[in-house]
Amino acid sequence: MSGSERVVMFDIDGGLADLSAFTHLLTGQPEGSRRQAWQRFFDHVGQAAVIEPGRDLVEAVAGLGLVVVYSTTRPVSCAGQTRIWLGHNGFPPGRALLCRSRNDVRPAVEVKAGHCRAVGSWLSAFVDDDPEAVDALRSGGVRAHSFDELSGLRIRELKTVLAAGRPAARTGNGTNRRRRHRTTPHHRPGQVAQRSPSAGT
Repeated sequence: MSGSERVVMFDIDGGLADLSAFTHLLTGQPEGSRRQAWQRFFDHVGQAAVIEPGRDLVEAVAGLGLVVVYSTTRPVSCAGQTRIWLGHNGFPPGRALLCRSRNDVRPAVEVKAGHCRAVGSWLSAFVDDDPEAVDALRSGGVRAHSFDELSGLRIRELKTVLAAGRPAARTGNGTNRRRRHRTTPHHRPGQVAQRSPSAGT
């Protein structure tokens, strides 16, 4: 990348992709079967529903001329399916897709922090749906933002926030515009839709 290029990295699950329809595969499993349960879950990444406000945000960031990079804590074996899903659902092409390395068992936030280090000084922002991950990344010096903070900002406001590296301003009642509520670390309800009938398969 050239010195003038700036990167905005987007976490996929919970911000762009909704896999909540398949979380039942992860419940009620004996300890020894957890690995197989996660594998069955990841077999469905190509069927995730699109979280429309997240896709709108990626499109807005790409429209500002910033470099889009996608980050996920899915294992690297899901990279191919994830790229196909992003393409089929009309997401802007990213410069890279960073995944969890093989045999990497670190907590998700540590994987995300590693992705940020890989981009280095080009990173303008990391955007995540998990407020705890955002706080942890910020405490580590990363310019992190939640989807909730950025979704719904006007283009000029978005550009200012990403350039400044500070959290978006809050409204008078102390909450962000278009606030959404999380339920589990990687999956949250929301207004989801597929862009085309053939997408997500």
